[in-house]
Amino acid sequence: MRTLSPLRGLCLVAIASTPLMAGADPGEQAIDRYCSGCHQAGGNDNGWSRISAQRKTPEGWDMTVARMQTMHGLELPLEARRDIVKFLADTRGLAPEESAPQRALIERRLNRIESFDHPSYQEMCARCHTGGRAQLQRRPLEEWERLVHFHVGQFQTIEYQAMARDRDWFELALDEIAPWLAETQGLESAAWDAWQAQDAVEPAGDWQLWGHWPGEGDFYADVTITAAEGEDAYALTLDGAFIDGRELDGEGQAIVYTGYEWRANLSLNGRDFRQVLDLSDARPAGRIFDDHDDAFGMRVEMAPREAATPGLTASLPASLKAGTRSRLVLLGQGLADGEIDLGEGVSVREVIERRDHRLVLDVEAAADLTPGWLPLAVGDVGADTLLAGYQAVDRLEVSPALGVARVGNQATPPVSGVFSALGYLGEGEDAIPLGRVPVRWSVAPWDEIAEHDEDAKYAGVMDAATGIFTPAGAGPNPMRRFNANSVGNLRVTASVEGQEAVQDEAQLIVTVQRWNNPPLR
Repeated sequence: MRTLSPLRGLCLVAIASTPLMAGADPGEQAIDRYCSGCHQAGGNDNGWSRISAQRKTPEGWDMTVARMQTMHGLELPLEARRDIVKFLADTRGLAPEESAPQRALIERRLNRIESFDHPSYQEMCARCHTGGRAQLQRRPLEEWERLVHFHVGQFQTIEYQAMARDRDWFELALDEIAPWLAETQGLESAAWDAWQAQDAVEPAGDWQLWGHWPGEGDFYADVTITAAEGEDAYALTLDGAFIDGRELDGEGQAIVYTGYEWRANLSLNGRDFRQVLDLSDARPAGRIFDDHDDAFGMRVEMAPREAATPGLTASLPASLKAGTRSRLVLLGQGLADGEIDLGEGVSVREVIERRDHRLVLDVEAAADLTPGWLPLAVGDVGADTLLAGYQAVDRLEVSPALGVARVGNQATPPVSGVFSALGYLGEGEDAIPLGRVPVRWSVAPWDEIAEHDEDAKYAGVMDAATGIFTPAGAGPNPMRRFNANSVGNLRVTASVEGQEAVQDEAQLIVTVQRWNNPPLR
């Protein structure tokens, strides 16, 4: 028998005397075996003290288990950790309505500006981590109060940090923040009760997926999902292409938590990615991203390859420029038969591929094309606001408006600055979105200080064609004053090709590495 150190033995006390329930869930058994030494089993809800009084995302529960290992010496096999997270996310997770406001955080969409209804929540809580991190939890008042005490006990300087010295942080946290969180994010909710009563989403089957890969272009793929060994485990294959015809293929493994939270590891064209999807909607959506460079990712949507109702669901690209020839991909259902009409001024030169769920066309837009929406018709299927035509771009919008990139090295990989430019036809509420339009990217110093420090020279390189900024290496730079890091404050400008006067700008802060990278920041 292995001898345990006093600290590491604390969370394993009473394991030998804790009976394992026959036929119980593996995660439930693992909690009884590894956690009940500190979290008392039983009670009115037949759960465990503290554990059963919380609900979280899969990432939230995984962070909790990791903290138990790091700070309390819990010895836990990897398989048991997975079982515990799966069980807790399934039985004490968040309903789709509850996670929806913070999907960007779950999908690691960076460069977001948060806002909250409480006047001091931002300063009290969201100065050390995102405010959304606490918004993805549900607890009763007693547990929110205990979380305040945990912060003071674990982070003893919290009351003396910035934005805490000018207020009674502890009193405000207990008397204002905890009650507000208990009221807005209490343990019990109608949404969670309703979701528990529903059947879990079954993702196995044939799907079509589409999105935009930064630096590569729009893409589409046929996705086949099959059940794999393990509870709610799946394997998937992707067979697709970019709209310029280059092949795209991949495969992956996934697990579904809480009945709708899809988490997958993917390999696309030989590159490793993570995938997060919300399966609760008829058209699942989410993000595929590089786990080492969160900024590099792509928003994607999926639809069943065999939908019950014929229709057009997507157009890649979203617009055609007058006087140009291009490849157009239409996705939907019921597209195999019938005449193809893309509106006045757009002719089909060649049908490259035609299936019931996809059309790949070589099209040409006339030089005198009338700007506006192009009514589409494929047999009996049509759409009036899916594809637009334009002579010139009236307005450009760069996102994010404020981006953060990070220098890096092999130990702490850099975080890129990834920008996109969307064009519009017209102004105001009636403006027609054109999607991504051809632009040229450039960077310049943001202000006089950045110009004096030559930030544009040292901070990194912007790809003029793709809008992807690659930060410089980490560490002191002997070429800079005081051997400073290659950080910077830059102005990012996108100019429409052929219409250089049509521009938009954004700010890019290039800063140092992030040393702490939890799933929810």
